[in-house]
Amino acid sequence: MSTSPSEAQPSEALRVNARYFDGRTARAHPVTLALAGDKLLLRGDGIARADDIGALHVSEPMGAAPRLIKYPDGAHCEVRDHAGMAAMLAASHHRDSWVVHMQNRWRWAVGAIVCTVLVLLAAYRWGLPVAANAIAHRLPAGALDEMSQATLSVLDRGLVRPTQLTSERQSGITQAFARLVPPQGTDVRYTILFRRGGAIGANALALPDGTLIITDQLIDLSENDEEALAVLAHELGHVHHRHGLRQLIQGSILAIVVSWYLGDVGGLAAGLPTLLLQARYSREHEYDADAYAVSMLRANGISPRRLAAMLTKLEGTRRSGQAESDANPPPSPHGTMIRDYLSSHPATQERIEHLNSDVR
Repeated sequence: MSTSPSEAQPSEALRVNARYFDGRTARAHPVTLALAGDKLLLRGDGIARADDIGALHVSEPMGAAPRLIKYPDGAHCEVRDHAGMAAMLAASHHRDSWVVHMQNRWRWAVGAIVCTVLVLLAAYRWGLPVAANAIAHRLPAGALDEMSQATLSVLDRGLVRPTQLTSERQSGITQAFARLVPPQGTDVRYTILFRRGGAIGANALALPDGTLIITDQLIDLSENDEEALAVLAHELGHVHHRHGLRQLIQGSILAIVVSWYLGDVGGLAAGLPTLLLQARYSREHEYDADAYAVSMLRANGISPRRLAAMLTKLEGTRRSGQAESDANPPPSPHGTMIRDYLSSHPATQERIEHLNSDVR
């Protein structure tokens, strides 16, 4: 920095007004900037300095916002005369970065927007599931237990009722499932709980800690125990792959982003059980759980058609109950949260046909 006038003569045509801040106080000093050779001259009341323009940092143009000239000693100038500033920079052979040039060309700006959208879509489609899978397989067992207990509490507070099955019937199903050999290389921790369906009807669901909940209505719908066991095997597949937890993490990440943007993240943790209950498995998750169930059933001499039969019955139950439900909405807002098994386990005809294709 120099505080003496430059020997080079400034160009009268290249002068712009600015406000100067010395970096030590908040006071703004009205000044004039002029170019003299490779020096930027600054003049004001009691202020004079000449600096090599190449040593200064000039901010990018941002609409009507002033451009900033930052000096090495912490001082800076604000310039609102964009046209005059551009002419001065051009005369000094200063060149804005390629980003600035791209921002000033609408084709590049539109291209940048399109690229940003594509990147966000790719992150949502592929990046988010990969991240959720990595997180799901690294969460400690204590976190899974706590999350599952909170979700079970939500269910027991109004969505389900105590089971009406006899203890002998419960023990029969539990022991029959315990006798099944899991697919090779898997050993999934699980606990089977029985509940009266209530608002959720014929249903079965898996919680992150391995709790498998099956309702009386679903057991009543099954023709034999093998059909109920097939549904439990499918749910165990969801636990093995941590599908529910992965869906929860994906939804939570999106909720965090939205809450952060809106400035309200306080109620997110309290809503995790509801998010878990409302999670809808993807087609890929359903096929993965089906594959697990098929392997488990075949390893124990049970035909995968047992699972297909249950899905077909549940589909018929859903269709017959849809009209009644639409005509008589449930009084509780939770009534439609997981109305039946297919609300979170979509049974497509493709899945049923695939399961039926096994001749055993």
